[in-house]
Amino acid sequence: MYIKKLFIKRLVVFLFFGFSSYLKAQVVIIIKSEDGSGITPDTFNAYSSMGLIRSFSISKNRIVIEKDIRRIRVAAKNHQTLDTLLKQDLMPGQQIAITLQVKSVFIDEFIITTEKNLSRLSRSSVSVSVLKPYLINNKITSDISSALEQMPGVTISDGQVNIRNGSGWSYGAGSRVMVTLDELPMISPDAGQVQFGFLPVENLASVEVVKSAGSVLYGSSALNGVVNLRSAEPELRANARVTGFAGFYDFPRRDSLRWNKSRRCVHGTNGFWSQRIGNTGITAQWNALYDQGYRRNEYNHRARMGLRVKHASSKVKGLVYGANTGVQQSNSGSFLLWESYARGYETFDSGFNYNKGFRLHVDPFVEWKRKQFTHKLQARYLALENDATANNAGSDQSNGSSLLYGEYRMNRAFRNLNITLGAAGMLAETHSPLFGGNQTAENRAVFFQAEYKRGRLQLSGGGRYEMYAINDAVYTKPVFRAGVNYAVGRATFLRASAGQGFRFPSMAELFVTTSVGPLTVYSNPGLKPESGNNAELGLKQGYIIGGFKGFADVSLFQMTLTDMMEFSFGNWDPNPNTGFGLGFKSINVGVGKVSGFEFETMGEGKIGNTRWQLLGGYTYTQPRVMNPEYVYARDSAGLQLNFVNTRNDTNTLMKYRFQHLIRVDLQCGWKNLEFGLSYRYNSRMTNIDGAFTKGILSFFITGIQRSMDQLGSAHIFDARVAYKVNDRWKVNAQVSNLLNQEYVGRPCDLRPPRSFQLQAVWTLR
Repeated sequence: MYIKKLFIKRLVVFLFFGFSSYLKAQVVIIIKSEDGSGITPDTFNAYSSMGLIRSFSISKNRIVIEKDIRRIRVAAKNHQTLDTLLKQDLMPGQQIAITLQVKSVFIDEFIITTEKNLSRLSRSSVSVSVLKPYLINNKITSDISSALEQMPGVTISDGQVNIRNGSGWSYGAGSRVMVTLDELPMISPDAGQVQFGFLPVENLASVEVVKSAGSVLYGSSALNGVVNLRSAEPELRANARVTGFAGFYDFPRRDSLRWNKSRRCVHGTNGFWSQRIGNTGITAQWNALYDQGYRRNEYNHRARMGLRVKHASSKVKGLVYGANTGVQQSNSGSFLLWESYARGYETFDSGFNYNKGFRLHVDPFVEWKRKQFTHKLQARYLALENDATANNAGSDQSNGSSLLYGEYRMNRAFRNLNITLGAAGMLAETHSPLFGGNQTAENRAVFFQAEYKRGRLQLSGGGRYEMYAINDAVYTKPVFRAGVNYAVGRATFLRASAGQGFRFPSMAELFVTTSVGPLTVYSNPGLKPESGNNAELGLKQGYIIGGFKGFADVSLFQMTLTDMMEFSFGNWDPNPNTGFGLGFKSINVGVGKVSGFEFETMGEGKIGNTRWQLLGGYTYTQPRVMNPEYVYARDSAGLQLNFVNTRNDTNTLMKYRFQHLIRVDLQCGWKNLEFGLSYRYNSRMTNIDGAFTKGILSFFITGIQRSMDQLGSAHIFDARVAYKVNDRWKVNAQVSNLLNQEYVGRPCDLRPPRSFQLQAVWTLR
């Protein structure tokens, strides 16, 4: 009996203290942002006296742990990582509120484009602008080019990116800006055209724009800068978004421009799903667009699907590998020249060029991080096929091309020194009657880069040697760059840089001959590569106004271009079978210099009960021809061609440039509402080819000088409003070109009238 009573007594004591211990171990952690909203963490680690605890549950921002804890570490997107020790006298069932601070946009923003390694935006030695996903998503963007045009210092003409007036207009051939997707080139191997319609917009972490020569790391076509799209990485929790939008183009102001009796429609959908399952991250994404177009014979119907898989090996520490792939089918009609100023939305001579396209890219990659070493191998196979039909008799414009690109990089981190060595190679081919049959190109390069950090000082430098061969023609080019960044204060950064760039001629510039109405584009097999030198001095200053944090950036820059390749008008055919032998040819036209300054600001935060996000800037340039009387060619009639006798104005400003650019986007959020306003200003294009405004070409294509005089500079406003219905649903409406202003991007290219879009977004996170 005594033994039985003792057993029961001990059992009661055991259960009481055991239950008390269990209650004490029941700790609830609530994670919030400093603005008061709840956060679901990307990573959460809890530690007891025995080490890492794995037995806990996460439900949104509420975490329940059933063991005694001493320390926690929390990481969440766009917030500072918190690592803290907890008090030991926790009460049973106690709740702990953890507040994470929002990252400062000028100190904590990480970029990868300038060094091909993660580095802070504030410590870059060159100007870099970052386009955040909120602007891409909220502006109802079906093509990344429309969002890029909102970036300070950036313009786009016929799919060609122009940064700080480094480029003019070249009929869409030969980009001076390298556009990459996850650091790999996404320009066509034949014409050097950016594949904007093929680039994903559904699931981007950011878009980084480097406004300086990037040829040391990115090779040819990075003469004027680099645009890199970074894919978002999957998280532990499933993340998905599905978007559908519809809208229409309004009628233009002038009755003569109304070629259609009803408004033209546009609608589409895009979305993605991503999740990290165990050691494997998976992202599936898609987009589809049906755009009737606002001009006669111009439309765009396309559908794209993509899959990205990334696996971290459980057997080899630090080994990650995977692949990214995308495929697209499209049907489109393109527009080049208008019929006249009065009929600016109708194609010249009712001409048309329809194209059925196919795009495919496959990008395998492998990365191995071991102690201070990182090895990375990336590859891309890009295939393009275009089945084109046109009303130009005897002109078969169908074409196809493929590219195989590979790159290896090795990075070694020392205490204050970081060294990158690499090699890259490319094989490309194109087949089309446009190119005179099959053409092949080959490229090989080696490069290095070093970064040295000591206290507030950071130095960087590098070089590249590249060989490029097209058929039997071989070009070689060494280039170098150097930069310095000095942290004057906690939020003040002074930088200076100098770099070289180059661009080899594209196969289109060398071999393509085609016609559009009375115009012919002629090949030039003797075209030489162009090169450039960039120099910049800049200051980045962080600021805090109440709860609003941001930076202001001021830079002075100069770019010198040698053996510039420009499309030049002339009589290039001594014995034309049809027409007059008039047209454009890519010619090395001499030396140009672009000098100027830029101011940019970016920020986000709370002011009272409202949330604000800002991106804006002003760019001023002086793009001068250094020797206007330099004779760069003779046409078939023996006429000497130089800048003086081919321009339409008396100044020495380079052709097809805007001296003044202003870009502003401001978004305000209040409760479940968001309001946004975008503004873009382009000053008057003061110089173009004189052939457009005088002589025989102006007889066929009328109204160009009138459009340059009357339309002049452009002030374009876009407005948007959004309402967050609940945690899953959001609807927003947008009006583009709010004032329905007429403006031109280049001669014979009247831009879109006012348009309206309505969008619904479903999000899982």
